Amino acid sequence: MYLTEQELKGQFEALSRTAEALRSGRDGAEAALSGVRSLCVLGCGSSFSLAKSAATQFSQHTGIPAWALAAGDLLVNFPAYEKMLRDATVLLLSRSGSTSEVIRAAARCKDELGCPLLSICAREGAPVEALADWSLTLPWAFDAAVCQTRTVTNLYAAALGLACIAGGDEMGLAGLDTLEEQAARFCPGLEEPLSALAAGSWTKAVVLADSGMAGLMEEGALAFKEICRRDSNHYHLLDVRHGPMVQIGADTLVIAVCSSGDRELQRALLKDIGEKTEHLLTLDCAAGQGGALPGIPVALPDCASDDLRAVFALYCIQLLCLRHAIVRGVNPDEPEGLDPWISL
Repeated sequence: MYLTEQELKGQFEALSRTAEALRSGRDGAEAALSGVRSLCVLGCGSSFSLAKSAATQFSQHTGIPAWALAAGDLLVNFPAYEKMLRDATVLLLSRSGSTSEVIRAAARCKDELGCPLLSICAREGAPVEALADWSLTLPWAFDAAVCQTRTVTNLYAAALGLACIAGGDEMGLAGLDTLEEQAARFCPGLEEPLSALAAGSWTKAVVLADSGMAGLMEEGALAFKEICRRDSNHYHLLDVRHGPMVQIGADTLVIAVCSSGDRELQRALLKDIGEKTEHLLTLDCAAGQGGALPGIPVALPDCASDDLRAVFALYCIQLLCLRHAIVRGVNPDEPEGLDPWISL
């Protein structure tokens, strides 16, 4: 078994431990979040995609302004962001806790602007932990494989948990405890349909998703590039009409993660996409509402929110990428020219 597959399939056990860490560390998290007036979430690569979800979800839960920045952008263009960052709290997301852009940019925020630093990291004793005023460390979620699977899911869940804590969303926080149990029922049934789809004739992929899960699904699009070496992009659902639609053809796999929002607007879009490609996978957050949507249907588990259902949507994408890599004869553990983390 590939290391990527081992870590992919171990992510739900790790999520249970992450949920427990949030519960046991809740008092410290509440104290760290109590003074937040605005929040900037920093990350690189996959973590920057997760930062977009984290920022959106934090604002949605609390009403507090939050935004995401690529740490490398901030490092290169620090003076351009100084006014945005004054009085802001900075949340750092990192697998290794050692990525140069994150460490150097965060240090400047702290030393030059006095920003409080919070961190979520998957490695103990990392430089980011020493730098932060508050940290949550998830060593059970650390991916040794180059391509992240388990780590991104757990960083996402931990940041979502912080948003729930800050916003008093007890149901959302409790929902994290149910993910492993739901995965035991949901995941075994995916092997056959996703393996069949992985063997299809498509050569590129598009992932569509909105709202708080959009950043996580952007990471899902990145998984195609890293795991099975296919060109891929993420767009918001209706926004795909504004240009990207012209690039969707018979050789395009489209994965639409449909929210619990307006059913008919999403249905109309998928109908149009279905006329351009037969490779349409619909990951449905609201399968019991208003009938089936176009495409190959997968009903996501009945979680407390779409943001939690997105964890299962990402699992579907990761598994599909893995199976497609094997079909192509590509080693998912050895992406050419890619390192687990970057040191400048």
